[in-house]
Amino acid sequence: MITVDNTDQLLSFTLGYEYKGINLLIDNNQRLINDPRTRYGQNVSFKTDYILNERWALSATVPLIFQSRTTLSESESSFGLGDISLVSQYKLFQKEKLAIHLAAGLELPTGVVNHTGPSSIFLSPDMQSGSGTFDVLIGGSLYYDKLFHPALSLSTELLYKRNGTNENFAGTDNFSGRRFGFGHETLASIGLRYQYVRSIGFFIPDLAFKYRNGSPNREQATNAAPNSGGNWLSLPIGLSFVPDLDKSIRAFAEIPLLQNLSGLQITTSFTFGVQLRYSLQKKDTQQTIINL
Repeated sequence: MITVDNTDQLLSFTLGYEYKGINLLIDNNQRLINDPRTRYGQNVSFKTDYILNERWALSATVPLIFQSRTTLSESESSFGLGDISLVSQYKLFQKEKLAIHLAAGLELPTGVVNHTGPSSIFLSPDMQSGSGTFDVLIGGSLYYDKLFHPALSLSTELLYKRNGTNENFAGTDNFSGRRFGFGHETLASIGLRYQYVRSIGFFIPDLAFKYRNGSPNREQATNAAPNSGGNWLSLPIGLSFVPDLDKSIRAFAEIPLLQNLSGLQITTSFTFGVQLRYSLQKKDTQQTIINL
């Protein structure tokens, strides 16, 4: 999320890389061991942010997704374009240290949904690069600057994602496919960041708590799929280096803390990545970048 202090137009580009290990075997809220499966995912994303004025901003994110899964019997992998997201943001309120934003957007069904495995059978929906659905994003955020100290800031974010239904997942000429939809998601986070000023630029460490709730996946559009959905609590951490207002680099990681899931599931064991950002702006434009 980006906020600015004046109406100068701002265009920025962010190139991101993320690696996600998916190797925790959870039975409801109990971690199990000796799981023979291994899985990981990687994605490269390109995001463009455009600030129209002091109230409105637009963003578009294009992801490329690679996934790999190995079991005792075979190895599966997929690589392709993911679902592109388009988001608009509106600054609802700003006064002195406090700013409140609202956001809404869509994820478009641009991703690849026909990946097959070594036996030419369609991979499961979670191994596809895309969902094949239009998904709605609605959210809001609060940013409070100079919290107890001039260099300390607080940010909170709430996001709801309502996933659509793929009417004919794995459909072929001889098979109409099945109706499948990923569960709807709610994410909430609260975090702190501190700005260290040095002669070569700014160093900004950040720390947050993130809660995620997912409803069960939907088979035949209405039936709750077993072993899906639940609650996750994780700890995102990061460090940004900002040599000037035009450029920044951020390394980040996310550590799982607690899981309370529906049934037996494989879930994320760790995440890390890096983001490179470049802005085109007038020299007097002031900006704040919030990464949660």
